[in-house]
Amino acid sequence: MVPVMRWMILLLTACSSNGYDLGGGGAAAGDAGAGCLSSNECPTGMVCNDFGRCEAPQPTGDGGMPPPETEYALGAPITAQRFVYVPMTAENELARIDGVTLAVTSTAVGNAPRDVATIPSSDGAVVLDATNGTATIVRPGVTNTQTDTIKVLGTLQHLNRIDIDPSGRFAVIWFDLVKAVANGGLTGIGSFQDVTVVALAPGAEKAVNLTVGFRPRAVQFDAPGNRAYVITQDGVSVIDLGYATAHEATIIPPIPVADPAIPVEDLEVQVVATGEYAAVRQAGASQLRIVSVGHTNPGQVWTIPLASAVTDIDLAPDGARVYAVERGAQALAVVDVPGDAFDPSGVETVNLADAAIGSLQLSADGKRGILFTNASLDPRISMIKLDQPGYPHVTWPLKKSVLAVAIAPTSDSALVVNAKEPGDPATATTVDQYIAESYGYTLVDLASGFGKLELTPVNPGSLAYSLDGSKVYVAQDGGDAVNATRAMDVITVRTGVVETMTLGSPPTSVGVLPGIGTAFASQRHPLGRITFVDVATDAVRTVTGFDLNSHIVN
Repeated sequence: MVPVMRWMILLLTACSSNGYDLGGGGAAAGDAGAGCLSSNECPTGMVCNDFGRCEAPQPTGDGGMPPPETEYALGAPITAQRFVYVPMTAENELARIDGVTLAVTSTAVGNAPRDVATIPSSDGAVVLDATNGTATIVRPGVTNTQTDTIKVLGTLQHLNRIDIDPSGRFAVIWFDLVKAVANGGLTGIGSFQDVTVVALAPGAEKAVNLTVGFRPRAVQFDAPGNRAYVITQDGVSVIDLGYATAHEATIIPPIPVADPAIPVEDLEVQVVATGEYAAVRQAGASQLRIVSVGHTNPGQVWTIPLASAVTDIDLAPDGARVYAVERGAQALAVVDVPGDAFDPSGVETVNLADAAIGSLQLSADGKRGILFTNASLDPRISMIKLDQPGYPHVTWPLKKSVLAVAIAPTSDSALVVNAKEPGDPATATTVDQYIAESYGYTLVDLASGFGKLELTPVNPGSLAYSLDGSKVYVAQDGGDAVNATRAMDVITVRTGVVETMTLGSPPTSVGVLPGIGTAFASQRHPLGRITFVDVATDAVRTVTGFDLNSHIVN
């Protein structure tokens, strides 16, 4: 699920992590202006705004818009197979920590590096110079992992976002104003209409600057990684990546996907895996738009009428379907693409009258979906089987309302991050009030619906599943005070048992290195600190200090 193209408050981590990031903090008080992650964490009658604060809803002529669903970046970021990369901004270097040997390699990468992304299915990375307009491609040596192959390419200045296609052959680098604001750094403003496209093939690296639509908001790719789709305020600029990096730079005008009079914040745009069509929803509109963004008739639009406003859309991994959540009608529309665009009578509707819906989270294989709402306080989730005739579903009650959901890579369990109701649990007068006003998460077995609730002293932060689905790692970052919580929960899925591992410093992110079966917690520390945990044995090792000649291992 993606929000109505609303601006999200980003949790900016110091390294790439194979995990799920939940930015911000839950409402700790019941007053206007309290921090929030979704509307169900605000006092009754208030909504969570785009900057994570509770406020009164904006008045409208129809009596007020219902609270929106809020989405978090719960898709696992791509990681290196064996290494954790950490930009050392003050030292103008990129540190690479080996998850096997804990060896640390430092590479000079330009001025004040802050933004780094790893190349899929490899141990390489791309890091940006914060001011001078360069991107450095770093690849560890095959026989000697402490020897890097380095390629420096010129880019536009002040870029802060790197998106790499699924095949790892191309990157699109651009300026994200929202990220810059969230990071507190507006010292350098990048272009609102240019991007740098980089060919990453070893020995054939090349950077090309292109003009796209106004104010890029996101970059998506087709499944093979041949085309990039830059979602802008004007529509979708489609970049043929191979052509763009082999020819002279040009302008890539956007394909309109909605009426220009519609506020861009009210639109969600998702490009299906084939790259031929975009699904577009508009807040408050009882319809779904399918727009051609491929080779055939780009810009052609088909409108599919629905029973109520669509509050979330999700795409099947193979690009064959769009799932549209209709909160008002308590239904899920199953839209075949492009067939149902040509003939909307083919749209299937699943009656979900017994469920709390508004948002949908799909499993990685697209066979299961978890429906929930975080627009209001509702402690139910529903699992729907999208690979079976009739789309059977079952609804389960939990002990707390829902903020977000992450499904295991094996699709047999889910971790539900629970919403915190306004109030201080220390002043609670009943057990139910104490639970409602506490932070927490619930591990749910998707075969039986059994849920294991775990209350936490602080808002659950970054989380990551092991690739075999046997463990879940959850960061607990209570801040920088001496007595603040600084820990990582290790959840054994088979038993539901939670063990809390105290860390030496506050965890900024957790992740899993897929090539070696090792989890890690990156932490805030003046010299840099990362703790590695063996998924199979729970053995713990920590490296502190990312100076090549002085790091400490314990």
